Order: sequence, then C-alpha cells, then structure tokens
Amino acid sequence: MDRVRPAAVAGSFYPADSEELSDLLQECFGSHPLGPKGSRTPSPSLVGGMAPHAGYAYSGPCAAHLYSRVDESASLAIVVGVNHRARGARAALSPADFWETPLGRIPIDREAGERLLDEVDFLTADERAHREEHSIEVQLPFLQTVLDEFTFVPVALAHVSENECRRLGEALARVYEARSAAGAKVLLVASSDLNHYLSPAETERLDGLALEKIIALDAPGLLRTVAENRVTMCGVAPTAAVLFAARALGAKRPRLLKHCHSGHAKPMREVVGYASVAVEV
Repeated sequence: MDRVRPAAVAGSFYPADSEELSDLLQECFGSHPLGPKGSRTPSPSLVGGMAPHAGYAYSGPCAAHLYSRVDESASLAIVVGVNHRARGARAALSPADFWETPLGRIPIDREAGERLLDEVDFLTADERAHREEHSIEVQLPFLQTVLDEFTFVPVALAHVSENECRRLGEALARVYEARSAAGAKVLLVASSDLNHYLSPAETERLDGLALEKIIALDAPGLLRTVAENRVTMCGVAPTAAVLFAARALGAKRPRLLKHCHSGHAKPMREVVGYASVAVEV
C-alpha cells in the first residue's frame, strides 16, 4: 500500500478546496508585474532559488515571482525546507511514496532520495520531521501549477552546521548533474522566510544584510551574517545548502526578484520579511 503524506496546512496556509486554491494561485501569478493574470516568463537557465513559505495571503504573490520563471519541463524538484519544530531527525527525507495537496498527489523520487541517503551520512528518512511542517508543503501547489508531470524530494533541516550544509549542497549538485546528463531538468528550491516580528524598517534592514550574502552566492557569509546580527531567518540552513549546490554547479550571481514583508498585505506594527530569489547558470 502506498504511503501518503497528507496535506497538513490546507485550510490554514492556503485553501483546502482545489478550485479555490487554483483561483488564489492564479491571483498570485497575476500580481507579477511582467504580464497579465496568470502569465509566466520561464527561464531555461534557472537552476532554482529561494521562495517564502508563509500563508499565501501574505507571501504567495512574492513566491509567484520565482515560480513564474520555472521551466514547465522540469521533471524533478528538490525542495529544502526548515523543520521549525525540530521534531524527528535534524536532516530528514520523507519515507512517504506520495505527498498530497488539494491539487493531487506528487510522487517522491525514490532514486534521487536513495542517492542522497547514500552520500550524506547525517541525512535519514524520518516521517516525524515532515508530519506537521509547512515549509515544504506550501511550495507544492505552486509546483503543481507550473510543472507538467514531476517527482520531488523533500529535505527538512533543523540544526545543521555550515560543513553539513556544504556537504548536502554538494550532494544536491551531484544529483542535479546526474539527472541533467540523462536529459532531465531539475529544480532546487530553498524554502525560507526572512526576519520575523520586528518593525518594517528594522525588518528591511536585517533582510538586506541576509539578501546581500544570498545575491553574492556566499553561503558561509549568509550563515555568519544571520548569526552575528541575530537575523531571524528561519530557513537559513536550507538556503545555504542550495547556495552551496548552486556554486558547485557554476551558477551565476543570483537575482533578487521580489522583496516585501507581511505588512504590505495587511498593516501591522511587527512584520515578517519575504523574498524570491532566482539562481541561474
């Protein structure tokens, strides 16, 4: 019997009804400044990037800036997210066969997952790390909207070191290269929000410190800057891992597509920062 990881945050972070969800996704893409409602501008050179993972009402339009650039021919998406609650293994794949959203089921790429398990000794398959976590799940409806048939690999990270981010990133790059050599298109996504619960001005300042390192493709600098300045960027480890992968793949300087915060959706005194960043080769 297939093991299915059901949607954990449908009805809260995004609509549980498939039609309502599809309509909201089209509204998110419609907010993109480059074209009319639902338009997308795919980039064949896109390796991946970073997208936020808050409720769609707050971060959905920002995330759409990255997903509007995804080539629909991509057949494997590797999504590296944060394990906010630090439950289960600190670096975890999902043992499920499928993940489910209101838009349908997505098959786990078992071959790619097994390769990562073989090459990354601190990585393990653990359902507990994924059971209630939203950071990976909220990326999936976007992927289901822009891609044809695809498989995916979810990687949830809690507390990992710089060296472990590097090792994981280099392993991700090897999976990317192997699939590319076989003629497949791969997408690497880091799921992360930026600074949390400070004034808009302070959030923009701290976000800027982190984004400067991300745009420079400087994973060690990002980890150091976030720690030294107490930037509450929840997905700093996933982002560092994807930056290490991108550098190993010879990526060019990333592009900041959109930077905003939750106060742009609804006035509030303390906000959460969001950004979409594209990495191309």
